[in-house]
Amino acid sequence: MPTTSMAGAKAVISVVVGLLIIGSLVGWSSEELYPEIPKPDAGFCGVTKEAFSDVPGSGAMLDIDVVLNWDDSEVWVGIIDVATFDQLEKLPGGNANGEIVSCSANIDYVAGGPSVGNASTFDWAPDGEDFHIMIGSLEGDDGGGGGGGDPWPFSGESETMSFAGEFNVIVNSDVSGGWAVILLLILIEIGVIYLNVLDR
Repeated sequence: MPTTSMAGAKAVISVVVGLLIIGSLVGWSSEELYPEIPKPDAGFCGVTKEAFSDVPGSGAMLDIDVVLNWDDSEVWVGIIDVATFDQLEKLPGGNANGEIVSCSANIDYVAGGPSVGNASTFDWAPDGEDFHIMIGSLEGDDGGGGGGGDPWPFSGESETMSFAGEFNVIVNSDVSGGWAVILLLILIEIGVIYLNVLDR
């Protein structure tokens, strides 16, 4: 009977949409560990040579929250945009993975940076723009001192470079549906319920 089939289809749609709403509200979480990252010597900073471009932005469609934690209070980690990277003074010693640069107090960080102090953590909501990851030491950020370290994410292939140690980074990500997605699903659910009421 067509009426019965239509009513059953509406019931299924209502359940599916309800599950999608719950899933969008609860979201999805992940944790990634990046161990044994070389710690930069004082006075030097390292920055990824290639920009990260595959991280979606947090907004109407997706709500993305990222928390970075690391286990060395003498190290800072920051995120910079492509324009800032292009203006950095590149120093000898970089390789295919990244650049060694002078640490400057004038760098505008999207998130993190020396301002986090010894908290060893910061929150970040990606905006969908390309970015670079930069690290440095809380000692000698004014550009002085340092033994010419070879900071992460560099491979340490140069024998003239030395590390000041290693540290671990943990990246926690929480992803849920954005306000537009949740609103759309709620409107669909209301519409299905309304149609079910009319059929009675």
